[in-house]
Amino acid sequence: MTPGASTGARRLFAGGYTDGSGRDGISTIAFDVGRGAARVVRTDGCAPNPTYLARRGSFLYAAHELDACGRMASYAIAADGSLACRGACTAPFDAGTCFVLPDPNGRSLYGANYLSGSVGCCALLEDGRLVAGLPSRRHEGRGLRDDRQEAPHVHSLSFVPGTRLLAAVDLGIDALVIYQVDASGAIAPDPVETVQVPAGSGPRMVAYHPRLPIAALVNELACDVAVFRIGEGGLQWRIVEQLALPQTPGGDALAAHVAFAPDGRQLYASVRGSDQLVVFHVDERGSVGGRCDVPSGGKGPRHFSLSPDGRFLAVANLASDDVCLFARDAADGAVRAVAHVRVPQVACVVWDA
Repeated sequence: MTPGASTGARRLFAGGYTDGSGRDGISTIAFDVGRGAARVVRTDGCAPNPTYLARRGSFLYAAHELDACGRMASYAIAADGSLACRGACTAPFDAGTCFVLPDPNGRSLYGANYLSGSVGCCALLEDGRLVAGLPSRRHEGRGLRDDRQEAPHVHSLSFVPGTRLLAAVDLGIDALVIYQVDASGAIAPDPVETVQVPAGSGPRMVAYHPRLPIAALVNELACDVAVFRIGEGGLQWRIVEQLALPQTPGGDALAAHVAFAPDGRQLYASVRGSDQLVVFHVDERGSVGGRCDVPSGGKGPRHFSLSPDGRFLAVANLASDDVCLFARDAADGAVRAVAHVRVPQVACVVWDA
């Protein structure tokens, strides 16, 4: 039986870097809600560096971040939380897969390839197996900064809600590139819209409001959040707000992740360097403000995720090798740390249910 709220237990999966030390890089975490305690109960994996995870149904998908190729893998989740690898899809002309996205129709898996600046795609079978990849789409250009934007660097992917539009966030060219995707999962050769952000911003992740045509784009290098209003049919994005995030005295803070609360009343962001989890309030029209900063519970908060019911929030603190679990007040969005668990080089954490 999958742990749930009724049993006082929750389950999470955490992925991270393995640095050649082995392939078992996905940790299953048991979180005892009543005791406020968490522990790693097992590790699994079939390839190094599972640095980003995505769950859909009874499967967990992983981006295996490798310099030599692009690689995504599929895992079936057993009742006890163990993972059985259903296979991997390798793309020899791509590299540095840092994000995976399962198609809502369950027929394809997409990967953001940071090093090659491309978007990859593999077909999915009903049993979770990956089959031969479809043609990838490679970006061109560069950004303002020579140290981080010397070439395209696709960092994340998302489907614009209610559409078959795939949005690729490219840190290297300061753009969100939107493609049409057909029913088979194939990505159109040319984008239907390219949304530019201010030069040197370095966009990283995007989140969508659960009810309103609002998107929040976190910019890693500018260390801010751009709030967009999305037009008819998922196109014609325009910035309506620019939200500052907490800096460091040296000005080297790097924004990492962004997400709306399940009810849309708060927007959360994480910042490495200042090591903060930031809470913004969102009104009924989608206006964002009222920033509150909370320590992330560790160092280098690379990724975080809210539980589906919104009661908890988990943060992957890469630089301190731990996952911090927070209880969340649904009324005002405030969070407080309730548990820590050590996970070496953790880069991503997701809830099982």
